[in-house]
Order: sequence, then C-alpha cells, then structure tokens
Amino acid sequence: SFEPVKMARIHGGGGSRAATDLGDADEEELLLVIAGMGMPNESKEGGEVEYWVGEDCNECITDLQRYLRRDDPLVMACHRALGAWCVLQTHLISILQVRTDDIHLVFDVLKVVVKLTMKPEQLGGRMLENMKDRKNPDPIIGRQLQELQHYHRAYSRAFITPANISVLVRLLASLLAKDEHHRLDEETMTIELILALLLNLLHTEPPDAPPPPPGGMGAHLDDVNTLRQLLVSMDNEHGLDLIAYTMQQVEESETHRLWNLSLLEILYYVLSAQKPDALFGPAGVLEAPPAATAASGERDGEDASTRK
Repeated sequence: SFEPVKMARIHGGGGSRAATDLGDADEEELLLVIAGMGMPNESKEGGEVEYWVGEDCNECITDLQRYLRRDDPLVMACHRALGAWCVLQTHLISILQVRTDDIHLVFDVLKVVVKLTMKPEQLGGRMLENMKDRKNPDPIIGRQLQELQHYHRAYSRAFITPANISVLVRLLASLLAKDEHHRLDEETMTIELILALLLNLLHTEPPDAPPPPPGGMGAHLDDVNTLRQLLVSMDNEHGLDLIAYTMQQVEESETHRLWNLSLLEILYYVLSAQKPDALFGPAGVLEAPPAATAASGERDGEDASTRK
C-alpha cells in the first residue's frame, strides 16, 4: 500500500521536500513558479499566518497550468509533485481567500484547483488503461495511481475546514446574485468551475460499488467519513442551501440548464452519504459520523475476514 512521504510544506520554495519523478530542470523551474505565487507570512500580532501574494502570481499560475497540461499521462509527475508539496493546501486555497475580488486571478487559480482535484480514475485514466491492458500490470504505475488517490483524499479533507469551504460558497453566492444577463463570461465560467470543484471534492465510490480490495477498507471508510464531514461543513456554511436554490432555477434559466448534469451529480453524492431513515427522520439534520481512522478500518476488515 502507498505510504505518503513525510515532509515539510513548501513555503515559497523553501524547506525540505519529497523526492519526485520530475527531471532536475523541471523540478527547479516548478519550485521557482511556486515561490513566485507567494508565501505564508506570520504576522507579528497574535502569531496569525497571513498569505502574501507575489507580484508575479498571475504569470506563475499560468505557468503552473502549462506544466499540468504537458504532464505525462502515464506518470503524472507534476500532479504528484504538487500533491506531495501540499501546494493546493498551502498556496492555492490561500490565494482564493485573500484575492476573492480579483475575478481573473480567481478564475485561473480555480482552473488549477479543479485540475488537481479531478476524480482519480479520470486524472489517471491512461494509467488505469495501461494496467488493464497488461497481463502483469506495472507495479510502479500502480503505486503512482495510489499516490493520486491519496492526494485526492487530502484535497477533500482540506476543504472540510470552515474557512476553506466558505470561500467557495461566498464566491458562488456573489456570482449567482448577479443577473445572468449582466454577468461577464469569465464570471459565468467561474461558477462552472466552482460546481466542478465541489463535484470533484465530493467524489467517493458509489454505495453499490464492489467491496474494496484487501487492505483497502481503512481508505474506503476514510473516504466515506470525509464525504460526510465535507457535507456537514457545506451545510454549516449554507452551501447545500445554495446548491438547492441553483437547482430550482434550472427550469427558468438557460444558463442554469447548462449546469444541470453537474448539479445532479452533486445531489447524488449528497444523498449517497446519508441513509434514507436519516433523511426522512424527525431530525432532518446532517450529522458528522464518528471519526473513522485507517487503523480502525483495517481492524474491521481483519475482523470480518476472520469471521468468514
């Protein structure tokens, strides 16, 4: 099973970092791009960490998009390096928080975030095809695919934090509040990106999916727990109310109809995280489940196999 490398987060390119499959020149250039985006800065008063956005942040985000576009689909070295360096958690979310009024920068940052958070089977589609086509799948590709799955879980967990999920809800609410005939094209596309991001973050295996492979029960339970916690955070920030309101406008708005499939899939994940008796019971309130750790999940899997 994949064991994530323990490392310090990159702050403006400094600090220790995990080894990657990037070439030396590409890794150095990518680190410079990340450093140019900005860096966390601890304020003197209260010790709170504020994010300082670099002067060349827009250009660096554009360069980052270029790196992601040209990433080898059978290796995904750039995607995995950014996951190992916690770039989304340390930099990208922070830029969204401090520059919400810069729609152009927000749009470009969201494009990168949506790309990084894609469903693992889509992001690593060529990897899966390669493994299915071979009688003896390459274990290296299998390990790299597990890395992408691990980083997807980490990205979803990052947005459980109220401050992180609220920035998406506030952005979505402010853009939806504008008359659709007076919205800029970039603003409309930003709404699409936010919905796509929420869909990526909520992605888990469907309830009727085959049982997880041996040793995978802990990760499966962690995914389910993360999904429910994320929904609770969205509900607390009125994100689910906003999604419901948007769905109600589908019949009346041509623009909203373009988001119909994304909205339906979001609704699917919302409902799949709950039991019918919980949805239609007297409480009617989403509740976070007890924390399910990987260790306890593995013990549950071992107990089940012993009982068999």
